[in-house]
Amino acid sequence: MTDGWGPPKSPPKSPPKSSPASAWPLNDRGPGPLLPGTADRAARRAEERAREREQRAQDRLAATDQRAEARAAQRDALSQDRERAREARRVEEAQRIRARLDAPPANDEEALKIAKRRRSGARARSGEETKTERDTRGYTTIVDPARIRTLAARGASIAALAAAFGITAEEVEAALRDTPEE
Repeated sequence: MTDGWGPPKSPPKSPPKSSPASAWPLNDRGPGPLLPGTADRAARRAEERAREREQRAQDRLAATDQRAEARAAQRDALSQDRERAREARRVEEAQRIRARLDAPPANDEEALKIAKRRRSGARARSGEETKTERDTRGYTTIVDPARIRTLAARGASIAALAAAFGITAEEVEAALRDTPEE
């Protein structure tokens, strides 16, 4: 049957008919009433399934919590290991720097590099007080005649050069008189 506007339509369904052998109507589950006690068993089984479902959900939550705690403990242990390794590297680096600074320079060029070393400015950026009085009694100044001449050419006085290098004014004048032969 079609009305001309689409696929054929199926005939309308009639209400379920009664079976001549039984007084009960036919339905999708089959003919007949439930057996005695079936409803109680079905209800108990439904409750049991609900309890089992709830228990499984609780077990899953407990397992998830346990995994999360284990991961957190593992991450904490790894971060502590990394921090210990970092601290060991810091100590080792400090010892290396101390050993390098305590060792006498191998040559004048290396000594000049140490003397000209620039600071990064990290202390100034940190807000820490940068102008501090330092005990300079143990400091050694490298007396380099070329450096004395360079500073004198920039306008430093003989007295200032003598005080800066810890030498006499005569030694400064001698360094200025001695010009390198090129």
